[in-house]
Amino acid sequence: MRSSDDRVYLAPVDHLRAVAAVLVVLYHGCQLLSARIEGGPRFVPATDWLYSANPAATLVFEGHTGVALFMVLSGFILTVGAHGRPVRYGRFLTNRLLRIYPLYLVVAVLGMATHVSLPGFPDLLRVLTFTTPSLPYDGVFWTLCVEMQFYLVFPLLHRLLTERGPGSLLRLLAAVSLLRALVWLSSPAPGPHTAALHLSLAGRIDQFLLGMLAAWVYVHHRERLRAVRWAAPAAVCPALAALWAFNQLHGFVSDSPLKLVWSGTEGAVWALVVVAYAAAGPSGTGGRVSRALARLGEVSFSVYLTHFLVLTLLCERAHLHDRVPGVLPAVGGAFLVTVVVALPVTLAVSFVTYHAIELPFLRLRRPYLTAPATADTPRPRQHEGHRGR
Repeated sequence: MRSSDDRVYLAPVDHLRAVAAVLVVLYHGCQLLSARIEGGPRFVPATDWLYSANPAATLVFEGHTGVALFMVLSGFILTVGAHGRPVRYGRFLTNRLLRIYPLYLVVAVLGMATHVSLPGFPDLLRVLTFTTPSLPYDGVFWTLCVEMQFYLVFPLLHRLLTERGPGSLLRLLAAVSLLRALVWLSSPAPGPHTAALHLSLAGRIDQFLLGMLAAWVYVHHRERLRAVRWAAPAAVCPALAALWAFNQLHGFVSDSPLKLVWSGTEGAVWALVVVAYAAAGPSGTGGRVSRALARLGEVSFSVYLTHFLVLTLLCERAHLHDRVPGVLPAVGGAFLVTVVVALPVTLAVSFVTYHAIELPFLRLRRPYLTAPATADTPRPRQHEGHRGR
């Protein structure tokens, strides 16, 4: 891959990508496998959702929050890398497609191959637009659709931030929140649903924007943040508290009006974590741990796309109801199987798919920024590898 000055590498970002990927795997593992261990046919959110008064447990049970962390990180790292410089729209989108499409298409086509009938043109169109119904592996495809929608508008949002400052994004956040509430209130349905909002950019734009704002804070105030040594661990507390409250309120399966503000709340607490941890740097985790987390973060996209295949295999073929000892509760058994079997297998598969499928296309990316940064623009350390966004 060509060395380029528009691709930056921050080890803390890869650390947090690793955390997000593991959270999603643990979440899906506990939810899906616990239903099978209990002998049920499949997991039904309305009746089988897991709840706990333990904040550590709710972090796992609400591990879908890893998706929000991924989206905040997307806004953050793209904005840090492009700070103060115009974006070439065509090249930027090409790079984004090279980042996402190859592995996605492989997984999607494999999913379609499980169907008895041959796919037609509508099926192909759904594949190309990330809306393929290629069960059982498509449970994460909707997030890629949301990511691509954000990529389409990022250059404009970046220009707003560069020319108008963070106030422009804050005003946009307020406008989106207001319009979202109006749409919910004006719904003709007797019981307005919030689920669709959380499966599209309309409900997730908050998290990308908050990631961009976190990047602005990082670029302009990282030295001050670095001086506050307790900032990173303190930033984790609001995230844990928010997820605990969301779990206690049965938020995921609820259509309460409070859910309208959940996307922004979730994005805000993770934005605090991202900016505080990025400013603190990787030294606090130790050299070996830092490198191990960075390697896991490097393959996090593969982990995200392939873990459903591994969990599906365990659900359909492992006969967990008969194999997991009866002395273990279903949730405990599901957690154990996820940690001991699903996660290691997913990591092994992901290292193969990253180097065989992702990396060759990542090397094809080209610089998409048009002008060099000014001398006084604070920028993170450049990296010659392939891991930057």
